[in-house]
Amino acid sequence: MASAQGNLIAFETALDQRGIRYQEMEDSKLPALRIGYSLSNMDHLDVYFWFDDIGTTLHYATGVITHVPEDKTDVGLRAVNQLNVQYRWLSFYLDSDNDVLANADAIILQDVVGDQCYELLQRAINVTDEAYAVLMKAIWSSD
Repeated sequence: MASAQGNLIAFETALDQRGIRYQEMEDSKLPALRIGYSLSNMDHLDVYFWFDDIGTTLHYATGVITHVPEDKTDVGLRAVNQLNVQYRWLSFYLDSDNDVLANADAIILQDVVGDQCYELLQRAINVTDEAYAVLMKAIWSSD
């Protein structure tokens, strides 16, 4: 039977095998990890994974990708909408602080959960790195 803790351990094992550092989020209600990355277009990105109690799904999200100045909110929203059309692996959104973030949910396949989570992590990183460039161009070329 699948468990959230078992899925977390499988993902940790996959990360350990690849030499990727992570941190367990002890204060989370669900088993969770934070993985930090340096990217080509942005200095740093945190990606978070939360494993559900029944062990069949997970939620993953980025930390703040960028901040949209108040006077550029309309441009930021159009850019986020463009990203949501362009990329299907993540949903981008502008939060109440005018920060752009992304998140998604996934069904976990028990036989390959570690590798599956690693693949989701890589997609989140690659898509977000590309999205950052799109956001910067949209926000700062509209002056």
